[in-house]
Amino acid sequence: MAVGLLVISPLFVLVKTSLTPPGKLPFEAFVLTFQNYADAFTPRDTPFLVLNTLAYALGSVTIALAIATAIAWLTERTDLPLKSAVRVMMFAWMAVPPLVMAFGWILLLNPGSGLVNLVLRALFNLSGSPFNVYSLGSMIFISGLGLVPTAFVMISGALRNMDPQLENAALAAGAGRWTALRRVTFPLIRPSLLSTALYFLMVMIQAFDIPLAIGLTARVPVLSTRIYLLSTPEAALPRYGLSAAFGTVLLVFALALMWTYFAAVRQSERFRVVTGRGFRPRQWPLGRWKWLALAFLGAYFSLMLLPLLLLLWTSLLPFYQPPSVEALQAVSLNHYRDVLSQSLVRRALGNTLLLVFGSATLVMFLASLISWYSVRSKGRAAKWLDALAFTPMAVPHIVMAMALLLLYIRTPLYGTLGILVLGHVTIYLAFGTRTMNGALIQIHQELEGAARVSGATWGTTLRRILLPLLWPHVMNGWLWVVAHSLRDLTVPLMLMTTGNVVLSSALWLMWEFPNIPGAAALAMLMVFGLLVLVVPLQIHSTRESLVHR
Repeated sequence: MAVGLLVISPLFVLVKTSLTPPGKLPFEAFVLTFQNYADAFTPRDTPFLVLNTLAYALGSVTIALAIATAIAWLTERTDLPLKSAVRVMMFAWMAVPPLVMAFGWILLLNPGSGLVNLVLRALFNLSGSPFNVYSLGSMIFISGLGLVPTAFVMISGALRNMDPQLENAALAAGAGRWTALRRVTFPLIRPSLLSTALYFLMVMIQAFDIPLAIGLTARVPVLSTRIYLLSTPEAALPRYGLSAAFGTVLLVFALALMWTYFAAVRQSERFRVVTGRGFRPRQWPLGRWKWLALAFLGAYFSLMLLPLLLLLWTSLLPFYQPPSVEALQAVSLNHYRDVLSQSLVRRALGNTLLLVFGSATLVMFLASLISWYSVRSKGRAAKWLDALAFTPMAVPHIVMAMALLLLYIRTPLYGTLGILVLGHVTIYLAFGTRTMNGALIQIHQELEGAARVSGATWGTTLRRILLPLLWPHVMNGWLWVVAHSLRDLTVPLMLMTTGNVVLSSALWLMWEFPNIPGAAALAMLMVFGLLVLVVPLQIHSTRESLVHR
């Protein structure tokens, strides 16, 4: 019942609002109309809006898959040096919020004062700026780079677990190494690449941070920013009905991609090549190509590091200026002290701690209960509960935030930190249940049966047997939710009031104020906090995986 109210109620209100007469809240009128959908699709810019969204998603995913596949193959199937360092760095980049990367790239490629443009103009005596961050192409490039670490994690597993016998057979038949790679290796991981591509298409059609930071100035609207602008206009009344209509359309897009994703995952069963026999994937010797591979990795990590370094530089200066020897004299930590002394930031820090720790704890608590019931019970109700808990995976974050806004706008919960916690619990519950389902499936019921035969109560069995076995999975899921809750901008900005500002929304406010050095200092503090959470865990996980290979 609670899960149903948590997941279904906001979506019901969203659809109801989309069918409500313009200018009315969902429960102010009981007349149903399709006027909002007519208003959404009548304007001449609507096809342009949809094409922008699709181009942005497809372009970003294409770049991410190309780079991630190359890096995954180098680290999993070759004798590349420093593999462990590459894996740790890829995981570390997942801790950098997309909004922070967007701000760094704005400082790098701004047409007027961007560092790259200034350097190129000086070197080649150019009259104009060769790069402009405010364009669809730049949005695609930046988002594609940011998706690479997560895509790497998904693709590297398929390459790591692939039995090399088919490659060996190809080599024995006279095929060269590159022919075996092209005709055997990559066709075998094609289903994994397809499912990864579909997953990221779901992610990118709802992406909000970079389209907000760059797309608004570039006048490149996408569906997510259109929903946000209609719901929270600066100089007009909100158009909730029209926003809900666009949200419903985006939800349909996401559900269609989700259905295609599951179809692709089911098809991938035919490509299983890992058997119960022990095997060790073939490590291809790179030879003299090793230096080209290291240069490729160096170029990628440099592109990821440059925006952060420029943000760090900006945070140490009284005002933004390009790096120079003269500017070194003005370097100080004043902005960090000023940021931490601001009442807005202190309030946001307190709210953020309550939000991320409260959300993560509630998510893992509910996920553990739901997973235990759905895995251990054989009834139809257990299957429905599991499916219901997974539903938010198909709901774009901007749509869920919009639905929560409509559901609670006339209640005491609106404008409080509680509505943000509710939003993050709803959004991340699907991940928590997937994590705990996998963990519980691995624990045979005979352990619980043995405890009951020995006279142990259900509580004792949970405390003495299940919890110690499940604790690592609970902690991994808890840390994942903490990290993603901290870096999320969509829900906090969509539901923001003066009383529930958190660090991500405070960062956006400082950048828009504008207080560029202060925003840079706050961004670096957020990145440092996330790295402290993520990197030690990933170093430990990497070492464990190498030990058990």
